[in-house]
Amino acid sequence: MHIKTFCGGYDHNFAYLAIEGKEGALIDPAVLAEEVLDYAKENGLELKFIVVMHSHFDHTVDLDRYKEKGILLYGHKSLKIKLDERIDDGDLLKLGTKQMKVIHTPGHTPDAICLLLDNNLFTSDTLFVGGCGRTDLAGGNPGQLRQSLNKLKLLPENTVIYPGHDYGETRTSTIGKEKQSNIYFR
Repeated sequence: MHIKTFCGGYDHNFAYLAIEGKEGALIDPAVLAEEVLDYAKENGLELKFIVVMHSHFDHTVDLDRYKEKGILLYGHKSLKIKLDERIDDGDLLKLGTKQMKVIHTPGHTPDAICLLLDNNLFTSDTLFVGGCGRTDLAGGNPGQLRQSLNKLKLLPENTVIYPGHDYGETRTSTIGKEKQSNIYFR
């Protein structure tokens, strides 16, 4: 399995292309579709599906372009976007021989999810390197975010975190490092 990181979007956003064999799944569509589609074409990849990690505008970029190409859109069951597949906590998404586990992590938004793929945790705006998502926007809830972060703390310390924004000293981190250095994750 390989993870291709795209950076750009509205506010130093990350989008991730998880690649297994010749299949790919875009996690957190926060960059222009052309960049992702061109990369897939150049590398002979079939883009199987897109996972919308939460409803904020900077994480739902160019969804119509993917739909035009017949690429399936997945997102939490409470997401108010037209989706092909509504997913919830504990669901498994298949990519080649791999499975991604859905972890519902409300707090930043009610529809926020994280995805666990092998030892990799895609956290979008739930957990950043050195921080966490805001709760002062519509639908934010500090108590729910605290519960969601506590759920993530139970993962193995060597689990690699792939956040939704490039806000930290490094692009990725681990559960163990965040337990030591992230004031919101202690």
